[in-house]
Amino acid sequence: MKLHTLAAVLVPALLLSAEVGPGARVVSGASGNLRFEKLNRAYSQVALEILPVEEGPVTVRLSSPRNSLVVRSHSLRLEPGAGNSFTADLQVEFLGKGWLVADVEVGGLSTRLQDEVQVPPQVLEMQGRVRLRKVRGGYEVTPEQLPQSIRVRIQTGIGRRLLDLCDGVSSLPFTDVDCPALEQALTRAVVPLPAAGETFLLEDADVTPAEQRQLDGYLRELR
Repeated sequence: MKLHTLAAVLVPALLLSAEVGPGARVVSGASGNLRFEKLNRAYSQVALEILPVEEGPVTVRLSSPRNSLVVRSHSLRLEPGAGNSFTADLQVEFLGKGWLVADVEVGGLSTRLQDEVQVPPQVLEMQGRVRLRKVRGGYEVTPEQLPQSIRVRIQTGIGRRLLDLCDGVSSLPFTDVDCPALEQALTRAVVPLPAAGETFLLEDADVTPAEQRQLDGYLRELR
């Protein structure tokens, strides 16, 4: 299964923090820095779901119907832990661009704002735990623990246009809206990550022969 969210970039890179089936054991000192060459590439349609922004009576529902993200580099450090699992410290450097749609609702009234969106170069850091097993055609990855969401820095003209709209709303009687806070919220896209237990496939085509040998050797040590 291919992921069509930002997790398509992040979850495969976490895959080596693994528990591999019944009888698996922790390998003492099995830690190190890992990279997967083919994961450093361009991805399309990677942030289809963005969490809404709310400020007082104003709700902004965000979506990005088209976008692309380029992963420049990533690094994964593993540390063995209890319960046959590993924690993984992941760093991903990326940038991108696309189209942002904001459906704004205020007291039963709604309007739609649209604009280009830039994802400036940035580094994301996160931790997680996953389970891994070799299957036909690749590696089955099941997150055991991931953050609920990640925050991605964005640049778009929607924030300024929304501020103008908000100023009009805040002038109404009995209306309390922090317009600068609403504009500031539009500088970060909050993207949900998959829930624990949802399974994905890292295909063999996404792993070089040398990386596959390294990965298979790592799994053999865990048996």
